[in-house]
Amino acid sequence: MTEKEIHDICKKYNIKDYTVNPDGSIDVLGNVSLSNNELTELPLKFNIIEGFFLCNDNKLTSLKNFPISVYGIYCSNNNLACTSCSSLR
Repeated sequence: MTEKEIHDICKKYNIKDYTVNPDGSIDVLGNVSLSNNELTELPLKFNIIEGFFLCNDNKLTSLKNFPISVYGIYCSNNNLACTSCSSLR
């Protein structure tokens, strides 16, 4: 994914105060809300989110591209099928 594509996706989902890392992941200073978008996977590779990560009420099936560090996650009402995901439901 190009840096322009990353910026376009951030604009589409109103993600602000972010930094694009050399590996294409993003760090966000603030909250990220991707709820209620019928996403089957996250549109960006998240690294650190210094705020809340809201991804509830989608159709996510895996933790691919989930942030490695985040203040809080709300991710209920998805199709996560892994046993390690129970705390995210």
